[in-house]
Amino acid sequence: MKYSKTAIRSQTIRFFFAGCLFLFAGATVSIDAKIVFCVDGDIFVMNDDGSRRRRLTQNTTALDEDPRWSPDGTKIVFTRYMDKTQQQNRAELFIINADGTNPQQLTHNSFLDNTPSWSPDGSQIAFSSGRSGVWEVYVIELATRAVRQLTDDLSSTPSWSPDGSQIVFERFIKIANGINPKTIYVMDADGQHQRRILPDPPLDGPPTYRYFPRFSADGERILFYESQWFKDGDVVRFIVQRIGGRKKEITDINDRLDNNLLIAGASWMDNDRAIVFSAKRLNNPTRTYDLYRYTFGTRGLRRLTRDASDEKWPDWIEGALSVSPQGKLPTGWGHIKRSAHAD
Repeated sequence: MKYSKTAIRSQTIRFFFAGCLFLFAGATVSIDAKIVFCVDGDIFVMNDDGSRRRRLTQNTTALDEDPRWSPDGTKIVFTRYMDKTQQQNRAELFIINADGTNPQQLTHNSFLDNTPSWSPDGSQIAFSSGRSGVWEVYVIELATRAVRQLTDDLSSTPSWSPDGSQIVFERFIKIANGINPKTIYVMDADGQHQRRILPDPPLDGPPTYRYFPRFSADGERILFYESQWFKDGDVVRFIVQRIGGRKKEITDINDRLDNNLLIAGASWMDNDRAIVFSAKRLNNPTRTYDLYRYTFGTRGLRRLTRDASDEKWPDWIEGALSVSPQGKLPTGWGHIKRSAHAD
């Protein structure tokens, strides 16, 4: 049977596009991972629907925590507690590739360095350190390994703004007696103009701690969680604070998981349309930390992990390839952002 040149060309084009669709829809590589997190002291990654969980580090004597994606998604910085039996002795910052290869140690000292955060251009990492005798915020230049101190008033847990101009962090409120409360401050990236983003909690009420602030992708809001210590137990709430504006509590999470929670990390995701967080329900007999996704538009709460292990410290990044059932098609000029969807 003879075929015309037009028919052969048409058939070739169909096979070409069929092959491309197969590669785009079916192939999955390590860069597809969107959530990096910790499981019992090791670094793992998975898709943002909870699928394709895979392990990146395997420790026997150390403990890994606080993982954060690099801005381009090719690397992960994290804290390694060098002796898991004595975590308060020494912790260093490490970097690995997104597939777990090529580990590099950034800091080398006998102090605690932790909670790292990349600058948006990937050239610096802000982190907490006890090297001065108290907790303060520092920055390390990756090219030179030079370290400089940004705070001098008992501060920790920095996170960079998306434009690189500011850093949000935790600061203890100094009081004469009792337990020092903790609140959220923001400063210029060089450490100047340190200021609180919301009023301090009342000092005559229950001790209040505000933890792990994170800038939204639009740079206008900060996500953190607040713990209040009451005589009959703690109450933990997630807060979204608009810079220079109002504070909003995410009450849906407590309504569905109850108030008897412990939290171990939270991150914005899906272009600020959702958050991913780690929570332990103390009223649950298993009492393990699991990862959850909360979507603002639908007020949907979805549990992402169900293993008999502790999943903590999640960090999310936009992926270039499809990693969820809805999916994206990679293109030479970028990728198509999906719209908000119900869980």
